[in-house]
Amino acid sequence: MRLFITSYQKSGTHQIMPMFGMIPDVVDRSWVDWIDVPKRYNLNTEINWDGVEETTNALRKFKHGSNRAFGHVPYFPEYAKALEETDTRVIFNIRDPRDVIVAEYENSKRAGDQMPLHNFYDVENKKYLYEHEDPISELIIFAAARWPHWLGWMDHDFVMTLKYEDLRLNTYEKAKEIHRWIAPIGIPDARTLANKARPNAANPTFRRGKPGEYKETFTKKHHEMAMDLLGDILKKMGYV
Repeated sequence: MRLFITSYQKSGTHQIMPMFGMIPDVVDRSWVDWIDVPKRYNLNTEINWDGVEETTNALRKFKHGSNRAFGHVPYFPEYAKALEETDTRVIFNIRDPRDVIVAEYENSKRAGDQMPLHNFYDVENKKYLYEHEDPISELIIFAAARWPHWLGWMDHDFVMTLKYEDLRLNTYEKAKEIHRWIAPIGIPDARTLANKARPNAANPTFRRGKPGEYKETFTKKHHEMAMDLLGDILKKMGYV
């Protein structure tokens, strides 16, 4: 039996990976979760089928013969098939998409001289995403386009959907659930897992990780826009 962990960027990677001593080692090459982003950002509008094959092969055989791996890998039927055929259990680490948006926005302001994550160029408005007057609205649009390509992981019985908020607020209880579910893989005991899940404030990508932070950051417009564009996604994920 093997373990694969996947999470949408900014969904709590700093929590889940240290529990198992992981580093990102599977990279999605399909770009499937970008194909519905507004065309004005000039991103891939078609699936990269060569990339699908490359990623599928990476999921069939983890690097260095390890029995565990991590990646920001959206859902694709070929990926699920490869993992099921190799007796792999998957943890799909999720977070309230509205808080993910806040994390993206706040981290963009800390980027300094570095290009912020996903700061794509809007060819119609001739500015980068974070140069928009209202980048949060742009991020809501991005989230509505991307999240549907991730949620297929929730429909398989070999996948555990793990909420970032549950692990952050009830660390030991969730660690016990994880341990019971994947103990055959040969993982540390629940107490050790819980201790390793504590956020490391020294991590340059860690900011606050506060559940429900969007309530402090979103304007009325953002709340309404999020419910309009993300309502069905939030419902499926259990956030409304």
